[in-house]
Amino acid sequence: MHVIIIGAGLAGLTAAWELRKSGHRCTVLEARDRVGGRTWSQRLGNGEVTERGGEYIFPTEFAIRRLAAEVRVPIMTHNVRYGRRTVNDLVISADELAATSEHVRSTLEQMIADGDSRVSLERAFAEALGEGYRLNPVYRRVTTSAAADPDLISAEAVLLFESSTVDGYIEDGGRLVGGNQALTLEIAKTLGSSVRLEHPVAAVEQSGSGAQVTLVDGTRIDADAVVIAVPLPLLRELDINFDLPEQQQRALDHRFMGVAAKLGVPLSNVDNDVALQNAEHTWWSWRSLSTDGQHRINALSCFAGGPFALADLDTEHGAARWVGALQQMRPQLQIDGDVLLTDWRKDPWSQGSYSAPGLDWSRADADAFERSVGRVAFAGEHTGLAQSLSGAVASGYRAVTALEREPRL
Repeated sequence: MHVIIIGAGLAGLTAAWELRKSGHRCTVLEARDRVGGRTWSQRLGNGEVTERGGEYIFPTEFAIRRLAAEVRVPIMTHNVRYGRRTVNDLVISADELAATSEHVRSTLEQMIADGDSRVSLERAFAEALGEGYRLNPVYRRVTTSAAADPDLISAEAVLLFESSTVDGYIEDGGRLVGGNQALTLEIAKTLGSSVRLEHPVAAVEQSGSGAQVTLVDGTRIDADAVVIAVPLPLLRELDINFDLPEQQQRALDHRFMGVAAKLGVPLSNVDNDVALQNAEHTWWSWRSLSTDGQHRINALSCFAGGPFALADLDTEHGAARWVGALQQMRPQLQIDGDVLLTDWRKDPWSQGSYSAPGLDWSRADADAFERSVGRVAFAGEHTGLAQSLSGAVASGYRAVTALEREPRL
């Protein structure tokens, strides 16, 4: 079977990896001039690797850990307090984190049981924690990671299904040695000439006998099946000649694209706080462990999630305001070279960071993409519950399984 995979990010290349293992022929079409999608590693001027996109791999994210083990790309710890960041000079305990998270979830469950619907993330925290809830470190961490206006996000999706604290939380986060893009680079190396860069796709068609992809330049490529693994905004722009099942269309309609920015900062000196959250806005900075397991790398990584943080930091016009805010938050910081700013709103092949569940989200949305639409399967973080590196990988596995279930293939 010949399968065209549209998109050479983690989702698309995972699908290609699995299909090739099963003996199928794959052609991967990527619009960018590189693989990795929203996983993008780059060296700063001082030699340290910084992540311009996806960053953390958590202990129970088994999908990406399985793939990394197969491809033989090692994972090591960031050794950063991801869930217990310093806020206003305080670090909550693991017990406080667990208790607060459980209280917010139980409050939300009671609101839903009482008939409340379309409860936003903002409203759930306000109800649970009362006046001053925005200063709570759990609220600040969750809304930073949400990368969207918390008034527009489904609290049920985030707190009861997507949250890493739902089934217990392990305070650790990993990264791929050599940069998180290493995984897609290794898979692409194995696939060789099957990966075609700078091949943006305009349309997808299917019939009873096959599928066809049309590139932006008019070139048409025939195949037996297609995996569409592009970010949500680009999926909405694709011209497809078939209707999606109601459940899948509804699931897509219930999601919207979040916005985020990253800042990589080379340094010669900084304070010892490895995980510092801004107390007023949804951004934070951290310093990862070196591969020697003893020292910290000579760089800070910063993440800003949601439109309000990006507006306050004025990332639209460069890094200057963010650097100033960072130096105010970390007075001992001495920057050693040029910083690297990535504002994912400006990326034409993603048009944002990762998707968020809107207020109309329903539990049925999570299972919408278990099956293909004839010869076409869908992958990408927006097709599942986890908007993460591992969520992208899991969606690639799921797309391959969906095609294998299709009786015509």
